[in-house]
Amino acid sequence: MRTYELYSIKEPFWAHYGARPEMIGGLLKEFKYKEHVYYKEIEKQVRYITNLVPVLEVREYLRDGFAGLPRFRVFMRGSLLVCQQNGSEAALCMNDHLMILHANGPYKIEHLVLKLLATYDSRYFITNSENGHYNWLKSPVEEQRKFG
Repeated sequence: MRTYELYSIKEPFWAHYGARPEMIGGLLKEFKYKEHVYYKEIEKQVRYITNLVPVLEVREYLRDGFAGLPRFRVFMRGSLLVCQQNGSEAALCMNDHLMILHANGPYKIEHLVLKLLATYDSRYFITNSENGHYNWLKSPVEEQRKFG
């Protein structure tokens, strides 16, 4: 099972740290260790730079995104959304400042969920604690090149 954590970063921090994902990635990496000496301060910083997850809006957006696709099954219950297709499954659990995506099987569904989330809001920062990878769903540098 693959697990990803997604955070919606507030606009000023997204614009300032867009070209330096290691700054936000390092903070979020430390945030995962509750035994950290400075955990309370780190938690305050993470809450300060992240937006609240608009659970209902995200659910509706993803549901509409999957609606036109054949052979996809989508289940929703509260802040949990589960998508299935041909032995592949992705479950997205939404909390206040964090979304967690669990995926099994081929990468197609998780790729589609992440692509839909990136079109919903380009300021999502994704981490994968299994292998230590992190980055923006859409690079702010690429966004600035398009519009700059």
